[in-house]
Amino acid sequence: MIYFLGNCQADFLSRAMAARGHETVYKVLASPLTYPSHPGRIPPSLEEIESQFGIEPYLHGRILSHQFSPLDANSSAPELIVLSLFHENTPLFLHDREKYVFFMDPRGLTDNPDLMTWAQNNCRMFKPNPSTYLDRYREMLVRIRAENPGVPIVILARLSHYPAFGPDPFSYLDGWGTLWMKGKAILSAWEKAFDDVHILDMDSVFGGIWSDSTKKIEEHCPFLKIRLEEKDGLVTSLHARRDIEHIGPMPERMAVKLEHFLKTGTIEYGQSETIPAEWQRHWRITSLDIPSVQEKLKSGANYHCAEAVASFFLNLAKDQTKLLVQAKETMPVCHMTLHMVKAYGRIQRNPALAEWCDAHKKAAMQFTANGPLYQQAYLERLDEMKETALTG
Repeated sequence: MIYFLGNCQADFLSRAMAARGHETVYKVLASPLTYPSHPGRIPPSLEEIESQFGIEPYLHGRILSHQFSPLDANSSAPELIVLSLFHENTPLFLHDREKYVFFMDPRGLTDNPDLMTWAQNNCRMFKPNPSTYLDRYREMLVRIRAENPGVPIVILARLSHYPAFGPDPFSYLDGWGTLWMKGKAILSAWEKAFDDVHILDMDSVFGGIWSDSTKKIEEHCPFLKIRLEEKDGLVTSLHARRDIEHIGPMPERMAVKLEHFLKTGTIEYGQSETIPAEWQRHWRITSLDIPSVQEKLKSGANYHCAEAVASFFLNLAKDQTKLLVQAKETMPVCHMTLHMVKAYGRIQRNPALAEWCDAHKKAAMQFTANGPLYQQAYLERLDEMKETALTG
């Protein structure tokens, strides 16, 4: 059994390895602080709270067994442990007396007054300092290494924020935009300090993907995180950041590396898997012409559609909502693309977007692969977008 622990990067790699015939399990983690604070077992007082109040809906998949016993002794023994540098969910709760740390969405407190009373009497909320994330992670790694002797550990290094990955590269791990500059040296030190701990370098893997491609960051990382500022119902400013965590070919490429590691005990890179010199150059805007945008929107391919929608933000003087409406039957269900469409709708305030929302809602109602919570949040966002489009 190969254990994949962390966030979506571990999840996608787990799926790629499962497709290759390996026995895998994926567990999403909340913070490097939870496991070391009470390793191997859910704190009994927290088990009681879960039984009494049913807090699981407020854990967002980071269920208590994942937080405190991701390597369950009752499950199959691990052949390999794969860890990602997962982002930290906050705020966290520290139990004053028992000193364990756990994550729970604070909305659970406002929804349940009795749970609020328990938390106020027993816990305090806090947000860890992003700059010390790797220190917390190392503490977790110490525990995992000590309690799983003889089991190799592979850590997935995050992609660095090179200038060519603009605009303003974004990672879900708070503070990585600064940490990455010293991260490689720290992870390399872990390889030397810990027995049988290995680093899988995403920069090198992405370098190989880049060498085989058209060398445009927009094609590999089309999703933009858009932050708008509004006043009196009008958008007054926009800040776009490129999501560099979701690179389509990356899981399959990393799966090849892991299979080689299982056979040889080493992680090796090919000649093309190096850091391209052009990554040090600043990102340059490249635009798509209208036929290319239409072709990508109607392709039904997730990354093509996202690239097309992202291109809208390069020319906000021209409303391109009609292109979305033309492709309403083919655009795939994707929260990250929906985020961009929602932001675009707030800028343009075109009532035609309501037609797109209606058509896309039908697709979202049929999409169940990511579970009911994903679907519910998606449908609610579509309703909000339609209302904005119709009310102006």
